[in-house]
Amino acid sequence: MKFFQPRTLHMRIMLAIAMLQLLVVGLFSLYMLIQQVGTEITNRQVLGHKMIAITAPAVTHLIEFDPHGIDTYLGTVLGDRAISAITVKDGQGNQLFQQSKEVIPLHPVAGWFQAAELKPTVTTELKSSRGSLGLITVQLSNDVLNEKIHTLLNDVSYLFMLLLGVDLIAIQLLVKSVMAPLTPLAAMAREVSQGNWDKTMLATAANASDEVKNLSDAFVESAKTMKRQIRELEQTRSQLAENELKLRNLVNNMQEVLLEVDQSGHITFLNPTWEALTGYATETTLHRPFAEFLIQPKHQSYFEVGRLVHIPLTDLQLEVRARDGKSVWMQMSTSLQRDESGTVTGLISTLEDVTETLHLQELQRQHEQDLYRLTITDPLTGVYNRRHFDDLLENLLHMNLHKNLPLALVIVDIDGFKFINDTYGHPVGDEVLRKVASTLRANEHQGGAVARIAGDEFAILLQNVNAEEASRIGHMIHEDLSRIVLPLTVGQLTIQTSIGIAVAPLHGKIPLDLVRAADVALYHAKQSGRNRVDTLSKERGEAIMDIFSQGFELRNAISAGMILPFMQPIVDLKTRKIFAYEVLTRMRRGDGFVPADDFIPIAEDLGLIRDMDLFVIGESLRLIPKNVHLFVNISLNSFFAPEFTQQLRDLLHSPIAKGRPITLEFTERQTTEMSAEFIKMFNEIRAGGCNVALDDFGVGYSTYSYLPTAPGIRQDRRQLRAAAQGKRGRREDRRTDPRTGQCDRRAHHRRTHRRRGNHRHADQDGRELRPGLLFQQAGQRAGQALADGRSCIITH
Repeated sequence: MKFFQPRTLHMRIMLAIAMLQLLVVGLFSLYMLIQQVGTEITNRQVLGHKMIAITAPAVTHLIEFDPHGIDTYLGTVLGDRAISAITVKDGQGNQLFQQSKEVIPLHPVAGWFQAAELKPTVTTELKSSRGSLGLITVQLSNDVLNEKIHTLLNDVSYLFMLLLGVDLIAIQLLVKSVMAPLTPLAAMAREVSQGNWDKTMLATAANASDEVKNLSDAFVESAKTMKRQIRELEQTRSQLAENELKLRNLVNNMQEVLLEVDQSGHITFLNPTWEALTGYATETTLHRPFAEFLIQPKHQSYFEVGRLVHIPLTDLQLEVRARDGKSVWMQMSTSLQRDESGTVTGLISTLEDVTETLHLQELQRQHEQDLYRLTITDPLTGVYNRRHFDDLLENLLHMNLHKNLPLALVIVDIDGFKFINDTYGHPVGDEVLRKVASTLRANEHQGGAVARIAGDEFAILLQNVNAEEASRIGHMIHEDLSRIVLPLTVGQLTIQTSIGIAVAPLHGKIPLDLVRAADVALYHAKQSGRNRVDTLSKERGEAIMDIFSQGFELRNAISAGMILPFMQPIVDLKTRKIFAYEVLTRMRRGDGFVPADDFIPIAEDLGLIRDMDLFVIGESLRLIPKNVHLFVNISLNSFFAPEFTQQLRDLLHSPIAKGRPITLEFTERQTTEMSAEFIKMFNEIRAGGCNVALDDFGVGYSTYSYLPTAPGIRQDRRQLRAAAQGKRGRREDRRTDPRTGQCDRRAHHRRTHRRRGNHRHADQDGRELRPGLLFQQAGQRAGQALADGRSCIITH
């Protein structure tokens, strides 16, 4: 409901004050009326009590002496305006008199003030000397009270109107005098509303009140501030418009999709990049569920109603279906939108096309896997390489021993692989290796792993396999390998292998011990005729501990520099002068030295001879002056390592060896096949400035057929004497195993190393000479030496 409000402030103030004055005067008039009405009611009650006090004695007398006079007396009393009814009863309750006038209702004003609650009747007892004679009741009339209330209302109304008129006149004059100074302010406000800022700077009237002056000054300052703020607002609006244009251009030219989704998962905004990436028009995409464009159900579930709060805010990759049906991978970065109560109302996200990035990452992952596979596998055969095998052996051994489970190591060596390479060529040899590896991988057992640990050696790890089971598996592998047949241009090639088996913890609890135990079993299989399987027995297991301890001592000696070169002079018996020194090898043990024949076989068995040869050659070249001719012994076993030849070349071409006379002696302790490749290696060494000789000729597998092919031969004097006396055949028979036709290597080691630097003799003058003969031209000079029948050195 709307109330009427004057348009001007002046009239509003007038109305407010008038209403206030009306309320005040009304309350005052009401207060006066209440007071007067209360007084009149009280007076009526007092009048009633007085009248009954006068009437009661007279009625008592009349009852006793003149009962018939009661009517006359009380009728006269009833004629008074203040009395409306009189009732008299005797002591027995009988009515003696009762008379009343017309009842006049009580004035409403008196009813407002609860005058009706005051009893309008007055009763008293009629008493005499004889006792109670009855009761008299007088009922008061409302006529007089109503008349007086009516008169009071008229008087109060006249007073109310008079006071209200005087107040309104006074208020009008007061408000007018107060509001007059505000007229200039209204004019100033009007000018401000019309943009006339300069007219607001007018001075305030001098006779204005302090309040008006303060108000005027505040208005002027407000106008100045408003003017400045409006100017700044205009500048801000201009800047906002410019920034909005920049932002729009930025959004439209973004490489990422800018997406806005409401709480129900429907699209509310997209920039043009969406169409460029997916082919869908922006206009037709808006207000559609974003889940319609996603391929994977998991991604669709994020945009269901009420599930936006569960969406990952960063690094969420979505597969989006493009219009042409292709998949576009997008990486989503999200910011959730919330209302004041914290409820999610939608999200704003950027979608970056990462399809090509993921493709490159997949290629990189595959490339890394390929690189990792190359680092752990042998490129030729595809099985694990030696480096990964060592790690795998260490881990599996630790795991199985921790669980009290056995671990078997099977080492497979291809018999005669060097002969296959030299005879049929490396492509055939490579195919042999691939066939063997493929067969081993097809026969992996008990979670085993296959690795190529050397040129023609493979290793297999068998978990939770005891010695008996490992032997059974080894024989099964051996049978499978024996079935390999490689067709050749002429004929075919079958494979023979020797297999050595060791089981942890029976034969070793650390990788080194287990590998060495398997190597010894393999060595025993080869020594027993090759092409067989051998598991390390208890007796050989006990014997290998001595080999292990000696091998440990030998490794420590090499790393600590305790392998020392000893120089033995070589004398020209014609001139009786020392013209060269042979470099011998000794191992320091405490204050003494261990001869070579006590540790060289162990070095060859454990694969340490290569490092020892390189160390001794390097030390001798470093310690001996350059003008001294050196004879240096090298084991042919060292050349089984592919990198040894290059390491030897680097050492012989180093500054400490350049220009020095050196003769390299290859100790003939095993089959030495003078193949074209072997002769080529000799010729390369000789071309580098070194002489080459085959040392201890005749004590191994060699025959005199080497004389026309070998680059140089050194032969023991006693061997020449034995040949001259017809005993050569018997010496060879004693060294040959009648079962295999091969030399007994242990006897060979005992004879060879006993002479290597330890056997000496004296000539006629008592001078020590090295027994032996150097043949630079193997034909004539060998015959002359045989004719002489004594040790000598022939030089060129």
